[in-house]
This record gives sequence, C-alpha cells and structure tokens, in this order.
Amino acid sequence: MTTTLQALLLFFVPLGMLIAGVAILWLQRRSSSNGWGVPRDETTRVVTALGWTLAIVGLFAIVGLMANALFLLAWVILGVILLSLLYRYRSTERRSLLWTLALAAEHGIPLDTAARAYASERRDHIGERVLDLADYLEAGLPLALALRRSRLHYPQSVLLSAELGQQTNNLGGALRRAMGSNSESEQVLRSIAERTFYLVALVLFGAGLVTFMMMKIVPAFEKILDEFNMEAPPALKLFVAVSYFLVNAGPVVLIVLAVLVFFLVRSLSYYTGSSPRYMPGLIAAWGRADRSVIMHWLAHAVRQNRPLPEMMRLISGYLTKRRLRNKLQRAARRIDQGLAWVDCLLEAGLIRRPEAAVFRAAERTGNLAWALDEMAESNSRRAVYRLRAATNVAFPLAVAALGGLVLFIAYAMLSPLFRMIGGLA
Repeated sequence: MTTTLQALLLFFVPLGMLIAGVAILWLQRRSSSNGWGVPRDETTRVVTALGWTLAIVGLFAIVGLMANALFLLAWVILGVILLSLLYRYRSTERRSLLWTLALAAEHGIPLDTAARAYASERRDHIGERVLDLADYLEAGLPLALALRRSRLHYPQSVLLSAELGQQTNNLGGALRRAMGSNSESEQVLRSIAERTFYLVALVLFGAGLVTFMMMKIVPAFEKILDEFNMEAPPALKLFVAVSYFLVNAGPVVLIVLAVLVFFLVRSLSYYTGSSPRYMPGLIAAWGRADRSVIMHWLAHAVRQNRPLPEMMRLISGYLTKRRLRNKLQRAARRIDQGLAWVDCLLEAGLIRRPEAAVFRAAERTGNLAWALDEMAESNSRRAVYRLRAATNVAFPLAVAALGGLVLFIAYAMLSPLFRMIGGLA
C-alpha cells in the first residue's frame, strides 16, 4: 500500500507542477489582456518565469518517469523538441514582423508606426523588442541597424536586404525577396539535416549495440563452442577480428566518434535556428548560392546607377564568410584602380569565364542588370539542384551500406547457433 501511494505521489506531483505552471501562464495572460503594448513590470516577469519553470520541470519529470532507464535519452529528445518549437515560434513572429515592415514600406507608412502597431498586439519579450525597434526607427536609425540593436536576431541576408533596400529606395521589394528567396534551399537543407541525423544516430546506436555484443554475447558463444569442441564459424572470427582491430585503433575510433557526434549535433541545430549550410561538406557546394547574392545586388546597383565598388564594400560588410568577404573587397579595390569590373570579379573567383562573357556582352547592349539577375538565379538554382541530386544518390547508398553491415553482423552472431544445431543433429 505504501509503495503504491509513493508511486502515485511520484507521478501526480510532477503532473501538478505542470498543471500549475500552465494555469499561472494562462491567468497571467488573461490578466494582462487589457494592457497590450504596455511594457511588462518586474512582477509580471517573475510570475511568467515561475509559470514556465513549473511547467518545464513538471514536463521533464513526467517524461523521465515514463522513460524509466532511458530518461536521459528522453530528456535530450524532449529538449530538442522544445527548442525546435521555440525557434519555429520566434521565427514565425519575426517573419510576420518583416511582412508588416515590407507592407508599410510599399504603402508609404512610417516604419516606426508599423512597428508600434505590431507591438501593440503583443505582451511578451518580442513585443518589448519591437517597441525598442520602433524607438530606434523614430530616432532616425536605418532599419538594419535598428534591427540589430533591438536584438531581434535576423539573419545577415535580411539585414543586407534592409540596408540595400533603403539605399536603393526599394525596401519593400528587398524585404519580400529576403523572405521568399530561401524557401527551396531551406527545403533541401532540411532534408540534408534530417538524413544526416538519421544516418549518424543509426551508426552510433549500432556502435553501442556491437560493443554490448562483444562484451556479453560473443564471450558466451566462444565458451559454449569450447564446451562442444567446435571451432568458431568464419563469419564470427571475422567479426571478432574486426572488433579487436577497432579496439587497438582506439584513438582513431574516438576521433571518428567525435566527428559523428559533431555531425549529430550540427544536424539537430537546424531545428534550433542554425543553418546546416556551413556544415563541413556543404560549404563548397553552397559557394555558388552565396555568389548569387552578390550578383543580385550588383544588378540593383546598375539599375540605380551607383558605383559598383561602393556596393561591393557595402555587401561585404554583411557576408558571413571571411574568404568571400576578402575577395569582394579586393575586387572593389582593383576596380578603384581603374581595372574592368568583370576582370576583377573573374580574377577574384567570384564569377566564371562563361558568366564574364555574358556580362561583357550584356554591358555592350545595355542589359547588364538583367544579365546579373539571370546569372544570380541560375547560380542559386544550380546549387540547390546539385545538393538535391547528391543527397538523393548518397543517402540510398549509405542506407544500403549500413544494411549490408547489419546483415553481416546478424549472420556472424547467428552462425554459431547454426553450427551447434548442426553438430547436435
């Protein structure tokens, strides 16, 4: 009776914490429903923090009790799910704010007014930061700098679009393009992140399973075979030999495991806001798409009759890759020295020879802006298509290789049983 009571208390206490936390958050939101747009005081922050703490601790406790011995794995999975939901929620809110600012820019509405209207519908930390954004905009700061100082955590591509959009008097279109240009590439990156996580998790799980077999099952098989005066099957001998080889190469195996864990964490980080496009192996493949951003904004510079070196320096300030940034700055300096801009970009490795020929011909015919835009779209599409094709080929091959390895291990572990049954018969 006492054990049953303890088990019930052990379950209902975390459940009560979860319910209490959700109730506190709901009551706090209801009580503040008449004060939208008003900054939160310290009491409100403390109550909100208390509600979230109770809810999260209760949820983790319930999941830990249900998972039993696998509570650590269950907590990791739950943590990833919660971080993913938080990131998706904040990403959606930031995207809706960007749409609001784009519509305001297209209809001539002051950006600070649009930001205050957006903040008036919220009463959370995002609303507070949007109020800060409105204050910065009202003070005369450029949109890109105001977004940075308000700590809304927009990617560099959005900040670049905001900066160049204001300077080219095309802020609405620039913001729309920043929101809509990455949909296809993000789908490919999501697929790569998911498949990488699946393969790496499968390999790590298999490594743990093989370790258990070598420590528990294989010694038992060897002992049984010795008792029956039977020789171990060739498959089992090979499996044991490979296992001992891996044990002797311990440092190398540890390095490989560390790399696998890195890829596992890096693929999971996609769901917490970090793009896997800079994962080792994707950096080179994504260079073409990064260069397409440069071409697109050079097209805007041509339409606005702005000096190309000035636009290059402005773009370089928002590029995340140091090597690409240095190439663009070096090309701008050489253009200032009087060299042809196409030759400078070609020498820096920012364009290829066929593209250089297209740009020279387009410049002679007065269609340079169109050519830059077309080449930018072509580079972006090619990067996406190549990544998708490589993924569609590599993933089935990797799954087939792992399947063959699993088949060999299963046969190696079952072959002693086949031999013993044959000997007894």
